[in-house]
Amino acid sequence: MKGRIAWGLAVFVLLVVALLTTSSAVYRLLYVFIGIPAFGYVGSVLSARRTHGQVRLLTPYLQVGEQIEQQLTVWSNHWWPKLLLEVRHRTSPIEHPGQVVNLWPYGRASWTIHTRADRRGVFTHGVLEVTSRDPLGLFARTVRVGQEGKALIYPATVELPGFYVPSGQGWSEGVVRGRTFTPSPIAGSIRDHVAGDSSAHIHWPSTLRMRKLMVKEYDREPSGPSDAIWIVLDLSQTAQAGVGTEGTVEYGVTIAASIAKRFLDAGRTVGVVVGGDKQTVVKAGAGPGQMGRVLHELALVQPGAALLSRGLATVAQEAAARAVVVIISPAPATEVAEAAAALINRGVAVVPVLLDAASFDGRAPGAGLAARLPGTNVDAYVIHKGDEIQRRLDHRMQVHSSVTPNIEQAVRR
Repeated sequence: MKGRIAWGLAVFVLLVVALLTTSSAVYRLLYVFIGIPAFGYVGSVLSARRTHGQVRLLTPYLQVGEQIEQQLTVWSNHWWPKLLLEVRHRTSPIEHPGQVVNLWPYGRASWTIHTRADRRGVFTHGVLEVTSRDPLGLFARTVRVGQEGKALIYPATVELPGFYVPSGQGWSEGVVRGRTFTPSPIAGSIRDHVAGDSSAHIHWPSTLRMRKLMVKEYDREPSGPSDAIWIVLDLSQTAQAGVGTEGTVEYGVTIAASIAKRFLDAGRTVGVVVGGDKQTVVKAGAGPGQMGRVLHELALVQPGAALLSRGLATVAQEAAARAVVVIISPAPATEVAEAAAALINRGVAVVPVLLDAASFDGRAPGAGLAARLPGTNVDAYVIHKGDEIQRRLDHRMQVHSSVTPNIEQAVRR
């Protein structure tokens, strides 16, 4: 706008001088000052016409911390050369820098961009804003090309090989392994027939091929709802601290996703309850499909008014006596203990993961934050801002020596 005003003043001054002096040189200069912007305006209009574009998302699975690869293409169906076009890919919540391209008559340009996915949630992409300008920058026209698309960026996960939960009288990594004499839908291998094997277990195709009796060995079925692992994520707005990726919200989501992956990969049944802007419940299930459902819900959850006590009440209705409930919360340990009291009294195994809100608020980490829920014998994992989650959620980091011997014995067994 300022450029147009300055140019207009220059034309006005030249016009006055030309009228006063009647100089042919001044008139020629006046015509140049009028012709250049007129030509630039026409060029900007023609450059914006019949311009097309598209965006192809080359990365099929989007997860926080990974690279998003996209191919951008713009082309012209016009005889006018389109020079110095500014192409900007409008995406949300991740921004992309613009690109300057030249399109000769009926030409095309294509390039690939890589962006790090640093936020979970809905990723909007596909619309390109193409801006054409005259050489002096006095006129600009912008057209939007392409079609808007949406994809989901899943939360990050970390491997947690050292995260154990109570199982029976000891501690267990939650892996369902080993063979069973009880028939199940999963026949994992075959072996030689020995005395006492049931004829119903004979694997006839292998027997005919190997010319000796072969029997099926059955794998144990995945655990069921009776011993499911329930993950309760507290996203009550009043309890949260910190912002963005360095806030308790994103730490909690990452921990919940990682714990779910850890036990679903081990064949366990996992359910998830999240209290935030709404209460989200993923019914207990097993297998890769369940992991997809958990990640989908965790990608969308946001903090809100739902309380931890409400989430635990929901779990109390779903969980059986043999179930394990993992509570992830930035609330004080006393509040977590009070909310979990009903589960603890029922004998349900509770594993708290406490996020130290003080450290996320920029204050000194709560060195006195209890690693045991007050009034109980329930030990907790404690996470501070900047902690390596994999290391902190390792049973060897438990600070109470009273539980360490039991864990070590369980590991040796």
